[in-house]
Order: sequence, then structure tokens, then C-alpha cells
Amino acid sequence: MLQPRIIEASDYALRMSDLLTSLAVWSGSTPDAVAQEMVTQGSDVAEWRAVGLHERAISLPLEDGLTLIQSVRNALVAAANSTMQRRAYFGHSTLKIARLHARSVHMGQTRRGSYIVPIISRIPGALEPVSDVDRLSLEVRAQPFERRVMAQLAESLAAIREMAVDSSQEPTQRQLNDSVAQGVSHELCAAVAGALEAEAVSELDVSFSWAERIGGHPGVRSLTLPKQAGPVIGRMAEKLRGSDVVGEQALVGLVRSHRREPDEDDGWVYLRATIGDKLKTVGLPVTSEQLHEALMAADEKRPVHVRGRLSRAVGGAWRFDSVSDFGLAGDRLFT
Repeated sequence: MLQPRIIEASDYALRMSDLLTSLAVWSGSTPDAVAQEMVTQGSDVAEWRAVGLHERAISLPLEDGLTLIQSVRNALVAAANSTMQRRAYFGHSTLKIARLHARSVHMGQTRRGSYIVPIISRIPGALEPVSDVDRLSLEVRAQPFERRVMAQLAESLAAIREMAVDSSQEPTQRQLNDSVAQGVSHELCAAVAGALEAEAVSELDVSFSWAERIGGHPGVRSLTLPKQAGPVIGRMAEKLRGSDVVGEQALVGLVRSHRREPDEDDGWVYLRATIGDKLKTVGLPVTSEQLHEALMAADEKRPVHVRGRLSRAVGGAWRFDSVSDFGLAGDRLFT
């Protein structure tokens, strides 16, 4: 088929219309559907559909429309934050990379009869030719940040739905703390609750379509969040804001100091490690063997790795409440 390439040409619109019509006939689709597929090819797409309280309504209050778009943007930033670092509450510590990512994604056109905010996140390299050998190894390759953020958003929303909709009772503080490891945060819950508070919205339907050739997504295709779940999700947001639990984390840093009481074998080690985009001092409890290894690392100026449950009291210092893995970093890679 003839593919028009010169946008400035006087007959560009006509030639493009002919192309879309021919492709629609060949695929048994419509020109609009073909155009939408061309726009989103090589991209992950999350469509946030606001279902109105009145099915026959042909308009949405401007204030509710603004609330919906802002809520979607806040949810995306929250997912990007959690992709880099699991935390219950980010507050003013929103990561720069999360803000930049929110600027890089696009909002597609809505469809007639629906109030949809389509978020289009293009995946670098998704349109490049892939050999049969490369195709077999796609699942184990490091995923692009854009895919990781969208996958994190889907996984976190699914966790929110499980706690606020599928469960017969509101989640406990412990359940909320555990959900931080799945990327649930105050900011994400507040974004969803805010969208559901819009007067004209009765429920949110969020659907995901994943770019082909790039594996590693959680398999979430769609989920529904009804309006009655809004107050529950709002209370979840408030509880997460006051929580001191950050969740399971893996860090690499340099040993700065240590502490051990004279009559004890175990002690504490203090690292300088990057949390988000800033260097922080992090304390962690260690056994006598781990303390010995930390002292060796300090003498040799070698980095160490640690994995465990990271927390921070509001306004307080960072620390690991428990440590599941500790040792010399070497060539170890964390995902």
C-alpha cells in the first residue's frame, strides 16, 4: 500500500484516509480503530474510563474532568516513585525521575460516548526488528523503565482493588504496610480516591494493553473500582501517610560506622546509601558474623549490599527493621 510520508503535502490527509480505509477493509476493522492501533503501536496503554452516574449524560462537569486528569497524572507519578523505591508516603520527596516520566507520556484522544483518559507510554526499542533468538530471551532482559512503571501501576491498582473492593472488611494497618512492597502508597490511594469523589463519576474502569515484543508485565488487563470504595481507599491513604513502614528494599552502600554494646555479640552498622536520588545514612541490625564482614568492607573501602524491611519514622532516620541478606556487594545486581 502507498504510505504517505510528506505531512506538508496538500493531499496528505486524503492519502492517509485512503490508507486507513484500505487497512480497515483488510483487517475487518474500522479506520478509527486502525488509526488508534497505529498511534499506540510499541507502547503500553492504560485507559482510565470514568463511568457516569447517569448513563445518558452527554457531558461531564469541567471540574470533574479536571479532577480525573489530575488524578491519573498523580497515579502515574506515584507508580514511578514506587518503581524506584517502595515507600508508604513520599510527601515532598517525589523523585525527579518520576516527575520527568510524567512529562514524557502522552494522553491519547478519548472515544465517542466515553470519558476516557488514555495514557500512552512508548517503550524504547519495542518497534525494532527482533530475531527468533532474541525473541526467546526477551523475558529475561532488563525491562525499560517505561514498562516497569506501567507494570507497577497495574500491580498496585490490583492490590488496592483486592483490599478495598474484594475483601469483606477494610485492610488492617499491617496489611497496608505489607502492600507497600507491591507499590501501594499514600499518593496512589489518594489519586484513586480523588477520582472517585467526583460527583458525576460512579466508577473507574482501568484497562491495560501491553506493547508486543516486550515481556515482563503482570498480566493485568482490566479492573473496576466502584464509587463506594472511594471512602475506604481514602482512609487507606491516610493510614499510609502516618505509617513508618517503607517496605522491602535492597540497597548498596559504604559502611560509615558501627555500634555494639560490650556485653552483646550483635550490633548495628550504618551505611551511606542512595535512597531515591539522595545519599542517606541507613542503620541496620547485624549479627556478629555480619558485623565482622562489615568491618572488613570498611577497611577495604568496598561496598556492601543489604536487603530487608526498610522503614523511617515520620521526620526520623532511615533504618532496616529486619535484614534478610547482607554481604559484600561484589558484582551482585539487584532488581
